[in-house]
Amino acid sequence: MRITLFISLLFLGIPILGEAADVDLRQALREAVAARPFVEASRQEAQSARSAADAARSRYFPRVVLSETFSATDEPAGSLFATLNQERLILYPSAAPYNDPPTTRDFETRLTLEQPLFDPDISYGARRAARGAEAAEAGARWSAEEAAFSAFQAYLAVQSAGSARQWVESSLKEARETERLARLRQESGLGLLADTLRARVALAEAERRALSSGNDLTLARKRLALALGRSGGEADIAAPLSAEEFAAVPAVAGGERADLSALTHQAEAADLAYRQSRAAFLPRAGLSAAYALHDEETPFGAEGRAWSVRAGLTWEIFDGLGKSHLKQSAAAARNAALARRMEISRQAEFHREEARLRAEEARLQLASARQALEAAEESRRLLLDRYDAGLSNLSDLLALQTALDGARFEAVNAESRLILALGNIRFQSGTFIESLLPAEENSP
Repeated sequence: MRITLFISLLFLGIPILGEAADVDLRQALREAVAARPFVEASRQEAQSARSAADAARSRYFPRVVLSETFSATDEPAGSLFATLNQERLILYPSAAPYNDPPTTRDFETRLTLEQPLFDPDISYGARRAARGAEAAEAGARWSAEEAAFSAFQAYLAVQSAGSARQWVESSLKEARETERLARLRQESGLGLLADTLRARVALAEAERRALSSGNDLTLARKRLALALGRSGGEADIAAPLSAEEFAAVPAVAGGERADLSALTHQAEAADLAYRQSRAAFLPRAGLSAAYALHDEETPFGAEGRAWSVRAGLTWEIFDGLGKSHLKQSAAAARNAALARRMEISRQAEFHREEARLRAEEARLQLASARQALEAAEESRRLLLDRYDAGLSNLSDLLALQTALDGARFEAVNAESRLILALGNIRFQSGTFIESLLPAEENSP
């Protein structure tokens, strides 16, 4: 029920968005969790598993069947018992009427109740179905985490592409200024034609980067729309994320990660299947009761009435070693589920540690990249003044421009890597949605 209420609250929190509307991060997470088809598929699988568990539990209850049967026969035994059940048997002094009876018709109305008293398949089957439902619900929660993290990555990609577009435009503006100065120096006789041509080559490269960055931004917006569960179009971000703001998001102490929880429940279901295979050697006991009406002419008629109660026990002693082989199969499946759970758990622990280390690395890289960018911008400003005054050559200015472009690119990437690493810590811990959505949206 918790996952159902959680998803319902997410649906209620989704704003009405047009195709061109900007989304902030929380809106993106809510929309992705609610609208992604694979998340909806997981929700439906969880609902199916819950219904299957309810169906398995229903086998504990008695089974009541109402039936109406019509028969017609001139068979001696059948005719005799039909007239007996209809309570209209007539005794004859000779056997001829019994040996050659007329056609006898019978409408039988029967209400039957069957109640299992001991059947391990019912108890183990219900418990297995319950574990399967819990595994499916955990899988649905993990699908929501994956959808939210995918939307976060797409959101961050739009931010990175937009930042890259800005520094590319700055680089293009500076390349145009450099080309203008080189051309003016050549026209005034102070510069060389080779310098002007080199400046034009640098300008062409800056224009190529501007075109590529525009395409990158368009594709990033399309990818964000896809991550939000939309069928097409583009989506833009309402506000960029900063590493400082994202680091300030409080961490949530979570329990077992949802995908690991699903594997745990699957392993428990496999263990129950093994125990059920062992219980197959036990007998089954049950109780049945019936109330019957018989009539010669009318359906549901009541010329004759009768009731019966039966209790029985069945014990399959030998089935060609089929139960033994099924037990071996169940044991192997149980061991496989446990091994799979252990493998994924170890990988999850590694990825959590990797995320923490990458976050620390990205934090240091961001500080270094910002310092390098400040130094490169100041160096270009000083060198541009020297070049304008004729105290420096163009090759130095172009080399410094290349270094400045690299510093800008690294600064943009470093901040994106840090934000992504901080989000990845929460994702690998299984608390991504709980950390980034308001608390009231996560309360069951």
